[in-house]
Amino acid sequence: MQDIIKLTEKEIKEMSFKKQLELLERINDYFQNEQEDLDIENALEIYKKALEILTYAREKLITLKEEKIQIDAKYEKIKNQLTGE
Repeated sequence: MQDIIKLTEKEIKEMSFKKQLELLERINDYFQNEQEDLDIENALEIYKKALEILTYAREKLITLKEEKIQIDAKYEKIKNQLTGE
């Protein structure tokens, strides 16, 4: 978990959406499996980092969705030009 805690904002922001999700899954697994030996201070740092990763993952997802909408619109325009509609 220390590798996740040490991630900078820039590193998180530049990660792929898939990598961000993998980190969130690791954090979730950590909280699910470490209930007895949980260091509260360390857990709080991990929780804060999870929120930061989640924020950037959400932003990336919104950006990807908008990009897909633009691509779909271009495709429809070309398709309509080819079919004469």
